[in-house]
Amino acid sequence: MNKKIIKLASLILLISMLITGCSNSLKSENLELKNEIEEVKEKNAILETTINNLKNQLKEQEAKMASEKERKFESENIYTIYTADINTYEKKAGEYIYISNETPLKQKLDILVNALSEIYFKNLPIEVVKIEELDKKKIAVINLKESKENKGVTDVSKMKGDTWATGFFQGSAGGAITSTQLIETILQREYRGQWIDGVRFLYNNGNCDFEHAPNLAKVNYRK
Repeated sequence: MNKKIIKLASLILLISMLITGCSNSLKSENLELKNEIEEVKEKNAILETTINNLKNQLKEQEAKMASEKERKFESENIYTIYTADINTYEKKAGEYIYISNETPLKQKLDILVNALSEIYFKNLPIEVVKIEELDKKKIAVINLKESKENKGVTDVSKMKGDTWATGFFQGSAGGAITSTQLIETILQREYRGQWIDGVRFLYNNGNCDFEHAPNLAKVNYRK
């Protein structure tokens, strides 16, 4: 009987030891797993922070690129219609117009002179005759024409309505302002894209020779 009790007690003790050992082993494994989980969480947090930082940097870079592209777009597609200060006759910006960068050079000039005519010259005809080469420079030839109503009229006293001869080339102030509007708008000196090197003017297909606009009788260069 005693032997049975001793065996039973020994068996219980052995089982208890096994359970305790397994329990300790499981606790140890659980602790290791918890530590690994915490380590993974820390790494994920660091990785998430890194990803967010990179996203923010990417947004900033995209914003800079968009801003740079917009500035480039503006500088390459916005053209100035110039006029002159009524007191000093110095050029100043009057209006701005958009012209697509894909537009051929001569067509850009056509758009500019049409805008000039509409804004400052009562829609009197301004024709871009051609772009010629002179001493390896591109020179725009611009023809200032009287209206159809005055076509063929050479005596200015018989001209009717709005005219170049009697309206925009009369007086030193009128001639100076008209010259600045025409020359500076066509030359676009501040424009940094591909452009002409100079401009010369005709009047009704002949010489543009007016007392108060002497600069229109010669070739004017950008530089």
